Amino acid sequence: MFGTQRLNGYNECDHMPNWLKPVLDRYDRKARLTPALLCGLPLVASGVLLIPDVVAISGAIGIVVVYCGGSLLLIQISRDLGKKLEAQLYRLWGGKPSATMLRHTDCRLPKPTRDRYRSFLSRTVPNLTLASPQEEAANPEYADAGYDSANSWLLEQTRDHSRFELVFAENMNYGFRRNLLALKPIAVGMDVIVSVLLILTAFTSWTGQIATTVTVLSWPWWASVTITGGHILLFGTYIRTHWVRMAAETYAQQLLAACDSLEGTMRT
Repeated sequence: MFGTQRLNGYNECDHMPNWLKPVLDRYDRKARLTPALLCGLPLVASGVLLIPDVVAISGAIGIVVVYCGGSLLLIQISRDLGKKLEAQLYRLWGGKPSATMLRHTDCRLPKPTRDRYRSFLSRTVPNLTLASPQEEAANPEYADAGYDSANSWLLEQTRDHSRFELVFAENMNYGFRRNLLALKPIAVGMDVIVSVLLILTAFTSWTGQIATTVTVLSWPWWASVTITGGHILLFGTYIRTHWVRMAAETYAQQLLAACDSLEGTMRT
């Protein structure tokens, strides 16, 4: 269902150095790179806060890492894990939302709206006939194959994200959530590492009394605890399958709504 929407013709990254393109491309930056960076936020923040020398050299290190392909590696890892998770999500949800919303038995779209989309796709997509209610009930796999085909055609027609900006925006939102959920095990692992380091730091500052130990610990330590605690809370309670599904269905609705825009264009 979901693919990266690209601008036909001129691309904002065409004239940039190759090593900068992954960082400055809108989809890669928001949907792939940002989730990867968020996963390591407590580790990076704690390093900057607790190790003064890190601040002095972090800028140079960042430039070298980006130049050597560090951002591209993060993007590829995020993408691959997200795609792997996506296949699992489709099985859990019973199919791709933008395809399953075309089923006669699906109620997420009003029936007149769904019928209008189906009618446009049946008339417009070459060599495609969508299943009737009876055919869908008798052979669901055949019906879904038709819906998948219609979805693939619709994706190709909405690649120009200057025209279908809302479709592109919702695609980025879905990609961001999907990839962040896919990276959740890595984020949790990093949180465990940082938590252990913070506990060890507190242990080395132990004075024998809680009250005095609390005063000995510096504000960077408390800031690191706050950031790490918030990170654990966020990933533990909010980054879940349902959160991703909401974005997936919003994107599916916007993608299918493009049928109305396309029909107006094809009539002229």
